[in-house]
Parts: sequence; C-alpha cells; structure tokens
Amino acid sequence: MKKTKVSIKNIHSNSLQIHNLHVSVEGKKILKGIDLTIKPGEVHAIMGPNGSGKSTLAYALMGHPAYKVKSPKYKVQSQIKIGKKEISILSTQERAKAGLFLALQSPIAIPGVSVVNLLRTAYQELNGNITISSSTKDVSVTFNPVLTRRWNAGSMSLPDFMKRLKNYAKILHIDESFLTRGIHDGFSGGEKKKIEMLQALVLRPEFAIFDEIDTGLDVDALRTVAKGIEELGKQGTGVMVITHYQRILKYIHTDRVHVFVDGKIVRSGSSSLAHEIEEKGYKEYLKIQN
Repeated sequence: MKKTKVSIKNIHSNSLQIHNLHVSVEGKKILKGIDLTIKPGEVHAIMGPNGSGKSTLAYALMGHPAYKVKSPKYKVQSQIKIGKKEISILSTQERAKAGLFLALQSPIAIPGVSVVNLLRTAYQELNGNITISSSTKDVSVTFNPVLTRRWNAGSMSLPDFMKRLKNYAKILHIDESFLTRGIHDGFSGGEKKKIEMLQALVLRPEFAIFDEIDTGLDVDALRTVAKGIEELGKQGTGVMVITHYQRILKYIHTDRVHVFVDGKIVRSGSSSLAHEIEEKGYKEYLKIQN
C-alpha cells in the first residue's frame, strides 16, 4: 500500500529515541539493550514470539511502575527521549503530556466515565490549562460538555473538538451512542480496539504505541483500525505496532519491521521481513538465541 503524506508544520518535529533500554520485572531481566528510533510519521512493527518482550517495551516506554528501567546492575544508562527531552524519569502522565500514547492490549472498563468526557478532559490537559475548584459544584461544571465557557484548549473551540470527535467516530464506524457510554463498559473486543484508536486520532500524540490492537478483530474491523493507523502517519504521528502476525500489516504501510527474541532486537528490515516471518515463523531466530 502506497503511503501518502500531508504537509505538517511545526508539529511532531522530534524523533522517539530508545537507547540501550534494559528493563526488569520483579527482578527478572526482560529487555536486554534495545536501540530503536522512530521518526515522525513513520510506522514501525514490532514482531516476535510470546514472551519475547514486546509488551514489556510498551509498558516500559509508558512508565508502568512494575517495569524497572536502568537497574543498578546495568552499567550503561538507558535512555528514552522525545527529541532532546529525556522522559525515562517522568511519570506516566508526564510522558503523555510529552507526546506518548499507549493503546492497551486488553483495555479495562471504566463505568461512569464516558468516552466523550475522557477525551474532552485529556485534550484540554494536553492543549490547555484546566483550573478545577475544590468545590463539588465547580468540578461538575468543568466536565459538563454543555457549558462551553469552561472549555480551555488553545485555538480549538469545543464545537470544533466535537466535530473532530464525531468525524473520527464515523470513520471508525463507531455509533455516536458509544461516545456517551462508560469507557469500554459492555463493549466487545473489536469495539474496545476502535475506541482506543479513536482516542489516538482525537488526541494526536507525537508517538502512538499499539499493543496487539489486531487481537480479536474480524476482517472489517481490522481494516478499519489499519485505516486509523494510516491516518495517524499522515498527521505526522510516529507509530509502533506490536503484533505476532502479519495480518494487520497487510493493510498499512510499514517503514520498518523489528524482530524481538529474548528481550533483544535480532533483526530489522523492510515490510518484506513481515512476509518472511509469516511464511517461515520465528524458528531461525530462536535457534540463534539458543
């Protein structure tokens, strides 16, 4: 599939740089020196067998507290940067503000918090200043979508934001009724993945990580999600797609494919590498490690 890019000015100007990333979980080494750079607008696929460290990379990048970066046992410092900004010491919230987004493999339901209110709040947090009084009354006013006087998101007006939200919902074949429902509350697996993609498209992060977003999708939903990834790339968002299989990669342009085995990148290549893995599997890479 040919990739068409649009002109992008003054946004997404920095690369995501991962240098010598070592990560341990409960004292066990999982990642063993990952080096990877993703430029704005590029789509990178992370492939590998179960237990190879793919999801660990996603959680470590987003700052999950259970995933320890730069253990004292490692002498060379691990680094995660967006442009010149070192983010490996930042909290998850601060990393999100710096431009990182993670779509989870198994998103949890959050009853009582609607999709539209989550995205309104997140968009303002990323693009404006929200001042919330300690009084219960003021908090309810802040999150009431009807009262536009509380909206504060730079140059984006609330009507324009809602137009963007509904437009992307339509592109992803998400019924508008889902926008007012609790996040992932009673949603099917495919609906959850579409809502994760909707969040990325509306928030427009510098870099988006999708952890096995193709799991549990039928062909139609797979094509829809792939269309969202293509749109993110056109907007200038760098994308990391973590997957076991080539099935979603058939529908998107992939700049680079990286094979993970035993916490290391054992090979990188063009999109043709994904085809090779589909045909031959990971046996030859597992032999190298053993």
